[in-house]
This record gives sequence, structure tokens and C-alpha cells, in this order.
Amino acid sequence: MNNAIIIGTGKIGIDLYIKLKRINIFDKILIFNRNKYSEGAKYCIKKKFLYSNSGVKGVKKNLQFCNIIFDCTSANSNTVIVKSLKRWIKKKFYINLTPSNFGKYVVPYFNQNIIPHEVNLITCGGQTSIPIISIFKKILKKNLIYSELVSSISSKSAGIATRNNINEYIVNTEKAIKQITKIKSAKVIINLNPSVPPVNMMNSLFFELKKPINLKTYNNLKIELRKINSHIKFYIPDYNATLFKSFNKKILRVTVRVVGQGDYLPTYAGNLDIITSSAVHLSKQINHNYLNVKNKKKDNN
Repeated sequence: MNNAIIIGTGKIGIDLYIKLKRINIFDKILIFNRNKYSEGAKYCIKKKFLYSNSGVKGVKKNLQFCNIIFDCTSANSNTVIVKSLKRWIKKKFYINLTPSNFGKYVVPYFNQNIIPHEVNLITCGGQTSIPIISIFKKILKKNLIYSELVSSISSKSAGIATRNNINEYIVNTEKAIKQITKIKSAKVIINLNPSVPPVNMMNSLFFELKKPINLKTYNNLKIELRKINSHIKFYIPDYNATLFKSFNKKILRVTVRVVGQGDYLPTYAGNLDIITSSAVHLSKQINHNYLNVKNKKKDNN
């Protein structure tokens, strides 16, 4: 059977459950937590999800029927869960949606010919910015000396896990940016905006250059940015990155706005929608590249 397990019934876990049901590639999707009285657990029960409050023990009992595990808990919880499940998940795909450092960094935007069994989806900031930083680094080469990401999200879209993991968010995003894009100097900042009504999430990217660029290079950046927009919209429909002219000719600015799809999360919580949409897209790639092949072999036998 082609089943999936979600660990965590917070905003991300429930939104992911709804998105995975829609794509209809799994026979069953099971969702676990430890507190049946939590808001998320009550929602799962109300909507008749395949839910259990048996936690990691329940996950272990169902692993033999499962191909993919999605960890939607917190950075600290991820460390504890992985330690408990380590000997059982070696041949499974474990997709980490928390900002812990477990797993190999994966951005589904890039073609994934080989997908590691232990996946780290970094953060929403990492998923939206790394494709842009990568192409800017490729075009600008040594002229690019510094990149800064400022993530601004609505305070209402930041749950307990997000607030507790702000330091992990910054550290994991910076590390992934440097490792994947090969840029030496990068900084990440996050801002929780308390305004009412809530604002849509927005990431601002700043690029510092050694010297100003010419019009041809500027136009090349705009062309590549349009390609990124078009590609990412396949799995994050309302992703929009825009390059702005700067008064300082040695500074380039790109803003990324994402409006959520409004499944479980409100549309202004695009930051959370980014990570669940990325997980769904990656699960499609895994299903196509690995699981379908395995199922076909079984059918032939």
C-alpha cells in the first residue's frame, strides 16, 4: 500500500493533510499527535481524518504500511522523534518540514533526479529565496558580495512552534542559502507583523554588488526572474517575485509575495502555504520517481 504519515496536528500538519488528500496519490494518509484536546486534534476528529493521539508509538505501528513520513512538529520535537524512529525509517522517505538541521537540504524547484531519503525542506524563506539567489549568483558571479533575506509575516500566522523556532529558522535558512547557492556572505532576518487586518507574507531580498551592473545584465536578471515565477507557480500558484530598481546602484532588491491557497490556513499565511506546497510537490516527485516503479515491479511479479 502507498500510505503517508503526518506527525503533528498544528497549522502546517492539517494544511498538508488537506493538500495531500487533493492530489490523491496515497491510499491512506494518517496523522498523529499526542494531545487529543488540542485545537488541531479536535479539527481532525471533526473532519474525520485518519487521526490518532498515540504519537510516536502509533507511528511505529503503522510504518510497515507507509512510504513517506512528514514531520510537521517543531525543531526540538523533530530531534526527539528522529532519535526514536531512526532504526525504523532507514528505507522510508522522511520529509522534515521543521527548521531543524535534520536531513539533506532540498528545494523542489530544482530538478530532483535523486531524492535523499532524509529531506530537509529548510524554511519558507529558504524555499522562496534560494532559487532567486542561485540564479543571481550565476549571472552576477564575483560581483555579488552579499545577500540579505528579510521575511515579514503576519503575527497571526505564527503559531507556537514558529515563535519557539525563530532562532532555528534564521540559522537553518542562512546555512542552506550558503550551502546551495555558494554565496559566502548571507544574512536572514524575520519580522512578525502585528497589524490588523493581517498582511500577506512578503520576503525582501537585498543584493550588494561590488560595482553597478549594466542594462543588459539587469534585463537578464528580470528575464530569469520571470522564469522562476513561472516554474514555481506550478506548485505555489500565487508566488510572485519582482525586481525593483534601486536608488543605490550597488544594491538590488527583489520582493517575493505569496498568497496562500486558503485550504486550512488563511490566505495571508502564505509563509506556511509555501512549505506545505513544497512538501506536496516533492511527494509527487517521489511517487513518480520511486514508488510507482516499486509498485509496477510488484504488479509484474
